Amino acid sequence: MKILCQEIDANFLSPEEISYFNQFANQDLDLQEIWQLMDQAWDEVGAGYTPAETEAVGIFYDHPVWLLNGIFTECDPTSAQHRENIAKWIATLQPDLVADFGGGYGSLGRKIADLCPKTEVKIVEPHPRELAKHLAKQYSNLEYTPKLPQNADIVIAQDVLEHIPDPLDVFGELLKATKVGGRVITANCFRPVIKCHLPETFHFRYSFKWIAPKLGCNYKGTVPSVRHAEVFRKTDQKVRWSQARRLEKLSRFMFPIIETTKPVLKAVRSLKR
Repeated sequence: MKILCQEIDANFLSPEEISYFNQFANQDLDLQEIWQLMDQAWDEVGAGYTPAETEAVGIFYDHPVWLLNGIFTECDPTSAQHRENIAKWIATLQPDLVADFGGGYGSLGRKIADLCPKTEVKIVEPHPRELAKHLAKQYSNLEYTPKLPQNADIVIAQDVLEHIPDPLDVFGELLKATKVGGRVITANCFRPVIKCHLPETFHFRYSFKWIAPKLGCNYKGTVPSVRHAEVFRKTDQKVRWSQARRLEKLSRFMFPIIETTKPVLKAVRSLKR
């Protein structure tokens, strides 16, 4: 069956996925429509931001809309170009082991495996879709795994940390899985573009790259031509969790002040012109 721009083998889809995708037969969807469908799924399962809604959030992340989103990113030229640029840059580093944490449908993992045939690529995903596993089998150097490997040269977390209540804790785990001198690449969207981006993470929009180095790394800039993909290089320096948590509190406190003053500063700049 055809879903967006891709011909999909329905043998690797569940009845629930087929039923969901039938709604979009012969349709094209843009990014805003994908986001609307994700918000609709969030509301349908009763997901929210309180501990009582944790189970519903788990159901949400098992919804077929996530597979649709993965297929969309392969059809979307901007997303495809970002993957291409990230994978090409990784190829220049000639890594032995790359882990794509929360790699979902596997689009980035497959691109890296294709461009880096001598690199072992692991997509860290506890419950991958059958279709995703089928597509991964095309590459002998690619596999799904439920847990982070150790001593990775590169660990990637693309569009992951904004979904997690404690991004610093998870980032610390990513660093633990990385060898000294290795790199962690994060592509975060700490913004309220969809409901599953947790509001408690939004303050990191301004501060993450300044706080993360307290956990044992240096901020090295961004992947060339992918300015939202930030690169951190692991060091052997002492991990300073207490400092990181203090800065996190300061970041959370300053966030509403920054958001309030931004329109004023923007107006002042426009007057100067």
